[in-house]
Amino acid sequence: MLKSREALKKFYDNLNDKYEGYVQMSDSRIEPKHLFKTTQTLPKWDELHDDINYIVEMALFNPSTKQSILIRQQNSEWLVIERVLEEEEIKKCDSKYDSKCDLFFTLIEDTLKMKIAQIWEEEKNEFCLDMEVLEPKYLLFAGFEKEKK
Repeated sequence: MLKSREALKKFYDNLNDKYEGYVQMSDSRIEPKHLFKTTQTLPKWDELHDDINYIVEMALFNPSTKQSILIRQQNSEWLVIERVLEEEEIKKCDSKYDSKCDLFFTLIEDTLKMKIAQIWEEEKNEFCLDMEVLEPKYLLFAGFEKEKK
């Protein structure tokens, strides 16, 4: 769903839970203060923004509710994808060799790996005689990989 800056601010201000993730602002690289390695309360909107900068990309995950939020700036609006990941999708991210979840090193830290869940849905495909086939729908942030003890 596309949102204006005002609608995005209202959406962000209503995020009262604790999240892990990151925020990429338009005027800087991902700074350590915008990288939430552990589940924590998000900074206030005004702490992120000055008069001219804006959110380029934000990925958040709440481990308690399994809510994944992806925000990307597109022209003068922001694409907001919000989805509660199913337990099966989370387990696939915790499995070391599952192809439904990918691990990526972050740009800011070479030891921190992001978990990206691949969400596939059945859809009729005209090139497969209108049979339902799995199609990729979303790539969603599913938190950071935790060290196994």
